[in-house]
Amino acid sequence: VAVLTLALGIGANTAVFQLLDAVRMRSLPIQNPKDLAELRIVGGNKGFGINDGPFAHFTIPMWQEIRRHHDPFSGVMAWRKNDVLEGKLTDAKQVHALEVSGEFFNVLGVAPWQGRLIEPQDESSCELSKVVASFSYWQSRMGSEPITPSTTIMVEGRTVQVLGVTPPGFFGLVVGDRFDLVYPTCMPPNPRREVFIFNVMGRLKPGWTMERASAYFGS
Repeated sequence: VAVLTLALGIGANTAVFQLLDAVRMRSLPIQNPKDLAELRIVGGNKGFGINDGPFAHFTIPMWQEIRRHHDPFSGVMAWRKNDVLEGKLTDAKQVHALEVSGEFFNVLGVAPWQGRLIEPQDESSCELSKVVASFSYWQSRMGSEPITPSTTIMVEGRTVQVLGVTPPGFFGLVVGDRFDLVYPTCMPPNPRREVFIFNVMGRLKPGWTMERASAYFGS
């Protein structure tokens, strides 16, 4: 167990990565989807550690390493599906949510329909305090009321600020799926090294090919 934990903790320093052309992105309303690539560990984690869902390819320490070193990309981002409870805990309803890094919307090139979207500074607290609403959620659950600095809803039993609304055509990163709310992730001081939770993607810089970028991450 100690050896396994150490191996997973080393993570991005020793893993061999591959880039996958994000074909499924091409039908989504995002900027230049052909420039997006998804990172994977070649051969997966081979059953080591704990996988938190079908899109969970990286641990938090691995994501932190990629965030620091990603020369082939103009930007990188991480995300995962993680449903939350909306409303008072005595009468809460489970809604579909995405937990995302602060670069998420900027890397995708998604502009807000109202207000603003999640940015890197929103990751400062590990207590959920800010969300972005999908267009359909804003219409059906918020009555299409204009978003202001005082707009709030109840999530996980606490009052959180609604920063903005995503455009009508953006349903997330899985074709055929949808989300209701998006909230910023955070970097806990001592993240678990054996839990794979994030999907990681990046936008290739001009002049970088998939092959060249794959060689960079595999070196």
